[in-house]
Amino acid sequence: MRGSEHNAVPLRKAGYGIVEPAEVSILAKAVSDYCSSHKIERVDERENIAIKVMRLFGRGVTDPDQLLVELEKVG
Repeated sequence: MRGSEHNAVPLRKAGYGIVEPAEVSILAKAVSDYCSSHKIERVDERENIAIKVMRLFGRGVTDPDQLLVELEKVG
């Protein structure tokens, strides 16, 4: 398993930790859009953004536009 326990993301929104394919697409696009707009290319930095997106998702932020707004706040 990659990462460490402090990077674990509880998926309260997702039943039993399952994320639907449409949700995965939204999350992946949020990471991609944010990293593109901030010129983030390093894998470790992209992974950190992905963790932040998953934490936001776990807190109930599921709208694609709102994910980017919230990501700007926690960037």
